Amino acid sequence: MARLAYGLILVCSACDGDHLAPSADRGDSSDRDRGSPDDPDPVDSERAPDSCPDDDPDCDPPEMAEDPPALPGTGTLFVVLPDTQLYARDYPGIFRRQTEWIADNAAALNIQRVFHLGDIVNDDTVGEWQQARDAMAKLDGVVPYILVPGNHDYQHWGWSMNRVTSLNSWFTADEQRAMPGFAGAYQPGRGENTYHLFSAAGHDWIAVALEWGPRDEVIAWADAVMHEHDDRLGILVTHAYLNHDDRRYDHTDTVHDQRHNPHQYDLAGSVNDGEQLWLKLVRRHRFVMTLSGHVLGDGAGYLASRTDLGNTCHQMLSNYQMRAQGGEGYLRLLELHPDGRTVSVRTYSPLLDAALTSPEHRFSFALDP
Repeated sequence: MARLAYGLILVCSACDGDHLAPSADRGDSSDRDRGSPDDPDPVDSERAPDSCPDDDPDCDPPEMAEDPPALPGTGTLFVVLPDTQLYARDYPGIFRRQTEWIADNAAALNIQRVFHLGDIVNDDTVGEWQQARDAMAKLDGVVPYILVPGNHDYQHWGWSMNRVTSLNSWFTADEQRAMPGFAGAYQPGRGENTYHLFSAAGHDWIAVALEWGPRDEVIAWADAVMHEHDDRLGILVTHAYLNHDDRRYDHTDTVHDQRHNPHQYDLAGSVNDGEQLWLKLVRRHRFVMTLSGHVLGDGAGYLASRTDLGNTCHQMLSNYQMRAQGGEGYLRLLELHPDGRTVSVRTYSPLLDAALTSPEHRFSFALDP
């Protein structure tokens, strides 16, 4: 048995050796950004999660919570799977290690949901989708999971020009409808845009899962769905929303880094980035979290903003693909404590049995009462 850094006893199943050789670094893995060939100027950030950009009028420094450990089974865990694209292509054993760890610990840690942030695969090939399906199948019947497509899940090697994806062939509409909590989709028979209703940690939740660079009509649909369920706490899951500088992607911003903004891709139809999603959807409803990946740099970000309803929305970026072996198996863990308010954010690798502990990877916040 292995022990996670913040006091939870974990079980890790055996995993085959298929592209699974661990990094030489074990124990507390370094948080230093390792960069990427696609991102020649990585950001090395040690920012605190309660900081606000000086020019963001919506930013709301959150009430930061105390961080007591919750014993296994007394709290609730949401697990976030950021960009698994390189695992599907090069290291499928690591992908399976992640989902096996989730399945093995689902009961002991009260894991209620898994959120995949998109870029499930890298090149939209049959072989990669097969590896991804095999890995996610470890969760079938154990933990409900929610998927969104990233740009690499579409054709054209990440450019996604025609919005054609194989997602629906490998994770079929029937399978998604059978998932506990599934409540509807923008297009019947397709899984790019869905919503889910469930209860956990003393709250009723709605998770709205949207496509890469959502179209205007998709946002209008999501807006109507949120109006229908305005008594629930909302979680927005989409591939690209928050940038590594703790700002929402905003294609009109000519000052701050906008690399890989959805508007830079030749997408079919209308396109919306993080700031547009905030203005058209998130701020209008009782969203308390947004979860997104995609971004390089240091692959982490946090922003707290006040919605029009007066609640704080905690917007989080997590993406580890720039690290060795496509991400070293790191997961983002959101632990909801028994008090119903405290949320502890952790970054843990079942592959290394290690946690990242710098402020952008380990912090806590409190949901509004």
